[in-house]
Amino acid sequence: MGENENEGGLALSYDKLGDRQVTEGDLAGALKSYRDSLAIIERLSASDPGNTEWQRDLLVSYNKIGDVQVAQGNLTAAMTPFKEGLVIIDRLARSDPGNAEWQRDLFLSYIKIGDIQAAQGDLAGALASYRDSLALSTRLVRSDAGNAEWQRDLSINYAKLGGAYAKSNEAAKARESFIAGRAIMARLIEQHPDWAQLKQELEGFDTQIAELVVRDNP
Repeated sequence: MGENENEGGLALSYDKLGDRQVTEGDLAGALKSYRDSLAIIERLSASDPGNTEWQRDLLVSYNKIGDVQVAQGNLTAAMTPFKEGLVIIDRLARSDPGNAEWQRDLFLSYIKIGDIQAAQGDLAGALASYRDSLALSTRLVRSDAGNAEWQRDLSINYAKLGGAYAKSNEAAKARESFIAGRAIMARLIEQHPDWAQLKQELEGFDTQIAELVVRDNP
């Protein structure tokens, strides 16, 4: 086994440790483990910049660190690794537009950043991020209309976009987004009646739409 393989194995061990620490609620420990993993992956990717597998591993590490910081309530800190990850996956996705995994990774990066922007009150930034993610999720669904996960991604994207529009007092656009997302979710429930999570998410759409009605008719 070569040195790089040994290093890669060590990085994976740190990742697994971090995952377990997250499950156990040890967020500080998880953050250290993920950072230890990131340090290794950064060295590996620097040694072979053309290795797309290590580049994507970098994205995963940045996202794990950001997710932990979000869980700690440190949104400002989380934005840094999420943006670092976005730069990487944007480059990969542009290099191979037909790689659906990378396109979905890019979609998720925009969603993570949009969520932080929305939580911090940067609604213009959130709307821009959610529109970027919507373009990707729409394209993915068009490429494989039978992929239920991508259909759900698109529906949730509409929910997030609608929420940002609602906070921006753009009620008509919010309603349009919620209705579009709800229609997708309703179709998914018909196709997958045992997928309980979808029913909860459909109820979320109904709640959001009802709140808009109340707002428009005080």
